[in-house]
Amino acid sequence: MTERLGAMAIAAAGAYAMTSGFVVSQPAGHQPTEMARLRGAQPSSSTGFSSTMLNLAGAGAVAAAGMAVCQRKRTALRAEKFAGGLVGSAGGFGNQYEFDPCGFAESYPALVPWFREAELKHGRVAMLAFLGLIVPDVYRLPIDGPCQDTSIDVIAAHNKLIGPGLGEGQMWNMMVVVGAIESVRFKQLGLDFGNLTLENAGDLGLRALAPKSDKGMELMKTSELKNGRLAMLAVGGCLTQAVALDVHHFPFTK
Repeated sequence: MTERLGAMAIAAAGAYAMTSGFVVSQPAGHQPTEMARLRGAQPSSSTGFSSTMLNLAGAGAVAAAGMAVCQRKRTALRAEKFAGGLVGSAGGFGNQYEFDPCGFAESYPALVPWFREAELKHGRVAMLAFLGLIVPDVYRLPIDGPCQDTSIDVIAAHNKLIGPGLGEGQMWNMMVVVGAIESVRFKQLGLDFGNLTLENAGDLGLRALAPKSDKGMELMKTSELKNGRLAMLAVGGCLTQAVALDVHHFPFTK
């Protein structure tokens, strides 16, 4: 309550200073002759300078009040669990990296599970994609057909592996595999993802290699999330560089 009153007082003082600046910035010719005679000097630009300084001081005070309100809001948010307590903000040596500059978790709390589901899916695909950017330059599957075509690279792969007709080409096989995985997810969460929660976001239920302890599971989730984020940046950078430099093979530099 005290901080709020302080912010209101600062804002009021700023507003007064701004309006005062407009009041005193009257043309020198409109001032009373007695006032000019008492000052013992000819009208100068000092009045305009003073009004400008008051206006600037008022604007600064209003801005300071706004910053105080924002700081108080951020402090209140830190008291709660970041993004509903999702894994991923913990860093090394006990540091917390609660990075949400656009405020998505605060503005759309009901969509946070969907955000995490989408982030994990994109991260997993990006990790596989990064392998796909490197491995074909070293090893090709011993299968006759497109797998042995050395002209297929990161830029030409899509057009060479799809078509010419509907349902033809290796890209359609990939879509079938992805669709099968998504159908399992629909069965788990419903067609409208109505059963999606913070606890099961991104969890496909695979436990064969999962750690047994809660601490180990949290570490595994954090590692997957960070590697997925890094892979998304890496794939975007590799593809951009491959096109920009017209170099279609790893390490995508001339």
